Amino acid sequence: MNILITGGTGLVGMHLSRMLRDKGHQVSHLSRKENLQAEFPAYRWDIDEEFVDAKALQQADHIVHLAGASIVGKRWTASQKQLILDSRVKSIRLLARQIETSGASIQSFVSASAVGYYGNTGDMIITEASPAGDSGFLVESCELWEQAVEDVVALGIRTVRMRIGIVLSALDGALPKILLSFKVNAGTWFGDGSQYYPWVHIDDVARMFVKAVEDDTLQGAYNATAPNPVSNKDFVKILAKALDKKALLVPTPAFVMRLVMGEMADTVLHGSRVIPQRMSDAGFEFKFEDLEAAFRDIIRRKV
Repeated sequence: MNILITGGTGLVGMHLSRMLRDKGHQVSHLSRKENLQAEFPAYRWDIDEEFVDAKALQQADHIVHLAGASIVGKRWTASQKQLILDSRVKSIRLLARQIETSGASIQSFVSASAVGYYGNTGDMIITEASPAGDSGFLVESCELWEQAVEDVVALGIRTVRMRIGIVLSALDGALPKILLSFKVNAGTWFGDGSQYYPWVHIDDVARMFVKAVEDDTLQGAYNATAPNPVSNKDFVKILAKALDKKALLVPTPAFVMRLVMGEMADTVLHGSRVIPQRMSDAGFEFKFEDLEAAFRDIIRRKV
């Protein structure tokens, strides 16, 4: 099959692209700059110009939509929040319009979302049947993100929304930043450390996207997380154990995180005990259900 990926050069996108290629699929990307000689041919699109290269759409059987401005990195000013929302909502609506006008025969549209959809829910077990959270920018952005997918649903295309947790990889994301402190034999949890972190190994999240493309019975929302979320405090303790390091583990008070990060501190101070009920029910077999084993594999393989 021919799979077109937005955000294909990102952490999940590149891992997924190579996995799909290894399974015999043809993979291409949508990018700000055309580069048909790249490892994965890149066709141009531009959200502000409302442009998508029709050739990319017309040859695609499936679209995986991963593009979106990073939630972390820059303080959540009003303009940054709007950029985050626009990069998700406008991009999906643009794709829906261009699919319709180009006459492309798209079999499925698999879109990233995030577990931020559920908000800060303490130790309550959260499944796909759980409602959206009731407050916060993470909740708002995820709700609008998923609502935009309805434009694709209206075209009669099978759609899947993947609510991704904390992706574990040595190459990018949260883990390399956390590992920095362990270089000086120290580690920290945030606030009281009781907030749950729904994590997932980079291999497993990519495999879930592959399943979403290949299995035409999948439709709707799925939690793309491992079955065993842990608290922030346990996350740090298990990482220290996987590194075989005796490290000083101390808390960073919530007020310090708020001073440094502002509202963006929600990304580390809030959590939800999310489990992938629908993905498990669909027969997906996780390679990494145990966090220590996941850490050890990532550190060994540097993936």
